[in-house]
Parts: sequence; structure tokens; C-alpha cells
Amino acid sequence: MDRRTRIAGQRRYIRQRAQDLLGRLAGMDDEELRWTIRVLADCLAPPQRANCLGPYDEHWPIEKRRRILARFIERYTRLALDTLGRAETADSGSLSALTDEDLQGMSLAEKWLRVADDPTGLRPDQLRREVARLFMCKSYDLFHDVGLSEAVVEYPAYHRVRDALEAQPDAVVAELVRAVVRQAERLKSRTPQDVEVALIRIREVISRKLGIVVPADRLFAGQMLRLPADHPERPEECSAPEPSRARWDMPGADLTTAFLVVADLMTQREVEQHLLPLRRQFRSIADAPGPELRALLTRIWALLGDRRLTDFAERYRSGRLVAEPKVAPEIWGLLPESEQLAMLVRDNRTMEVGQAARHLAKIFFSFQYEMLFDTGFHVGLLRSPRYQEVVRRLTACESGAEARRLAVLTETVTRQMLGLEAMAPEARRTRLQEIRTLIAATLDFPDDLTYPARREGRA
Repeated sequence: MDRRTRIAGQRRYIRQRAQDLLGRLAGMDDEELRWTIRVLADCLAPPQRANCLGPYDEHWPIEKRRRILARFIERYTRLALDTLGRAETADSGSLSALTDEDLQGMSLAEKWLRVADDPTGLRPDQLRREVARLFMCKSYDLFHDVGLSEAVVEYPAYHRVRDALEAQPDAVVAELVRAVVRQAERLKSRTPQDVEVALIRIREVISRKLGIVVPADRLFAGQMLRLPADHPERPEECSAPEPSRARWDMPGADLTTAFLVVADLMTQREVEQHLLPLRRQFRSIADAPGPELRALLTRIWALLGDRRLTDFAERYRSGRLVAEPKVAPEIWGLLPESEQLAMLVRDNRTMEVGQAARHLAKIFFSFQYEMLFDTGFHVGLLRSPRYQEVVRRLTACESGAEARRLAVLTETVTRQMLGLEAMAPEARRTRLQEIRTLIAATLDFPDDLTYPARREGRA
């Protein structure tokens, strides 16, 4: 993906995120509200943070904080777009071409090895945050984890170290950066023990300089405790409505299934930021502690907004596009078919390869028209090894002739699925089978997959 296309995509994402957050604001529970502010505010320099939030306190009544968040989202979005504009004009290979959100989504390994080559490439406020994030890193796996820099905002130890660094003069921060750079050779090692020895030494240097001691086993204590941590609790102000039940939290829904659902709805970047850290920490999802997994799923649902497993089919019927902004159903119904098709084709081209793969796979495994819109069926389908294998196979078609064949197939299927919605109900069954047969023939699926004796999903 070229730089201009990537930045245009980031611009769309930032604007859409603001709309999604404002749309969900009224229904946010206390923890989601606090987490949203923390994640975004950690991408700002201290003066920007102060201008956007003022003397913000997580102990304030939730409705007061809800009003603050509404204003904050608008201000933050303007700043994020301005930052992206400046990054666009910077040298593409330089650290200055990275936005604060880019840095928040990168592994410490990638960032610090670049800082070692260019210690002044980041702004002083960015270096302070990167030093604080590094303080929170206690293992080789975390050092290479793209999700750590965002995850640390949940823990009091990070805020304590970051706030202390922001009170230090630039000379002290530069000294700490040099101390990290001196460990660069160990940090580059592919031997976990070498990296972890360097991380211990770095944390000791930061501790001595700041006068802050946090044992390694306490770095991740106190998840999402209210900040500032030394604020006296006032029960009458801190009470909040009961958190709303997550959409996956229903009788009979196990956490492993919920994990499959959110993974199927996420983009690759979102998976890398939010799910890979968990996958690296535990051998399987079944090994993850229930409370930790449940809290993670709740936060991910907040990020996903109103995405549904059936969007791949509803995009044709009611304009619920997958990668482009969704169209209101009442507006979609008024659009001429040619305009609907143009929007669907644009949606196809914006999709990541994983989204495009799931779009075709879900249509293929929907043996009857009603299954296209049956959420329960598609939850069951996620447990099917055959579905997951088809998605993996299609996702591998990222370049060359296979990618072109997949793009042509997607456009053909899109035209036919849109036409299907205009047909009489009795004709849709036959057309859907024709579309499934086309997918199977183009992708060389065996007959037992196209017409299996045992159908996938809940059917």
C-alpha cells in the first residue's frame, strides 16, 4: 500500500471513529468511558492534554465526564487530523513521519531500534511516553508486542512514571534515552534472556532517576483503578449505573465463542493491537483467566461499534457496508441500483484481504437465503474448521494472479448479490445456489464442500 493511500485510510478511520464514539457515548458505562479518554489522551503532549481535558478527574460524576468526553472527542479528532497532515509532509523514512497513534500501535522493539539510530527523531514529549512504556516492559514477548503501548494506559504504574517524566527537564529525559540506546545490542538479540536482562537494567536506571520503585510483579496491578490514584473516594460522586450487558454476554454464550465473534469482526490492525498480546501470553484462549478475557471483550465491543456478523449480507439489503461508512437503510432504499453498486464496489476496494475473504466465505457457506441473515447460524459457523480453512486460504491471496482472480470474483458476486435482493422471494434460492456454485468453481472447491452431507453452522 502506497503512503498516500495509507494516510487517506487513516484519515477516514479517524473521522469514522469520532462518529462511532459520539454515537455510542450515551450508552457507555463508566469503565469504557474512562478507557476511551485514557487511550486517546495518551497520544497528546501535556499542553494539548490540558487544553482538551482541563483538570480532568476520573472520580467526578459519570454524567459530568460524559459531557467532557463529547467535547474531547471533537477536539482530539481535529488534533489527530492535523498531526496526520504534518506526518504526510515529513520524510517517509523518518521517525517524524509517525503520528502519535502510529507510535501507540507499534511494538517497543520496532520503535526503540529506530530511536537508537536517530535519538532525536521523536519530540521530547513522545520520548517521555516511550520511556514510560518501556518501564512497563518486563519480558521479551512484551517488547515485541504491538499491543503493549496501548494496554499500559490501564495501569496506575504507567501513569505514575509518565507523569514523573513529564515533570523532568529535557536533559534528564535525554540521559535516560542514552541509557536505553546503550542497551541496543542486547535489545536486538533474538535470545529472550539477553533482551530481558537489558529491560531489567533499563527499568533500574529509570527507577533511580525518578525515585520510583515498582516491582516487576506489580507493574500490571490495579487495572483501571480510578485516577488520580491518591484521590479520596466519594461514593456519592463515584456511583455509576450498572455496566450494560455486552452484546455477547447472553445465556449459554461462552467466552471462547465470544472471542471468535469479535476476532471475525475485527480488522487485521485491530487484531494485532488487541488480540495478539493475549494469544502470545497464553497457549490458548481457554487458558486465559475469565475476568481478564471478559474485560478485554467488553473493551473490544466498544471499539467495534455496531458491526454485525451479518453485515456481509446486509450490505446488499440495507447498506450496512463493511469497510466504508454505513448508509442509513431508509436512504439506501431510495438509491438507484447503479449508485448502490458503485458504493458496494468502493466498499470492496476498501476492505482488507481478511474482510474480503470472510465476505465470500460467509456467502458460500450460507446454503439457504435465510441463513445469510441468521446471526445464530454464523456464530456456529465460526466454530467450523472448514470455514476457518476457507478464510485462511482466501486471506493468503494477497498478490499476483490469485489476488486478481479474487478481486474479479468479488466484483461478480457483488453484482449478483445485489441483483438477488431485487428478485422475488421464490427466485432468490436458485440465484444464491448459482452464486455459491460460481464461488466454488472459481476457487476450485471440492464437491463435498459445495454440497456437503453435513452442513456447517447451526443448520
